[in-house]
Amino acid sequence: MKRFKWGVLLTIFLLATTPVLAGYAPANVQSALQKLYPKVNMADVAWSQDQGYYLANFNYNQLNVRAFFNNQGQCMMAQTDLGTLDDVPSAVYNSFTMSDFASYTVRDVTLVDFPKWQPMYVILVGQPNLEGAVQLFYNPYGQLLRQRSTVGIDDILGPATFL
Repeated sequence: MKRFKWGVLLTIFLLATTPVLAGYAPANVQSALQKLYPKVNMADVAWSQDQGYYLANFNYNQLNVRAFFNNQGQCMMAQTDLGTLDDVPSAVYNSFTMSDFASYTVRDVTLVDFPKWQPMYVILVGQPNLEGAVQLFYNPYGQLLRQRSTVGIDDILGPATFL
């Protein structure tokens, strides 16, 4: 009976002191997020892991943000869901409206920030009744850097896309 009690106590102790990976990030990663986004309420951050990175999902300035951190607490990239073309630079807007994709339906617009590269605006477009979509990657000056189909891609803007 004593073994059973000790076993139960040990199990409870381990469960109480072992962080659950879903919803968890190490202190250095959480601290790095707080430095980059000082107004974010850490209680409102949803943590997960994606392709070896800690992923913080939260709202900031009324926009959804996904920030990817490595184990050392360095932010590798952050994605802000803009939703529409309303908040892109005029050069990106003009370039898109002059492109072959201007007649397509804009499904989403995402700003992708990197600590060591220039940001990118990713415009996801599609056509009604057609499977898949096309991602258009623009620099802030309106230059189309690349385009790709999303057919067969599960995580269309994950770390493997950029890092």
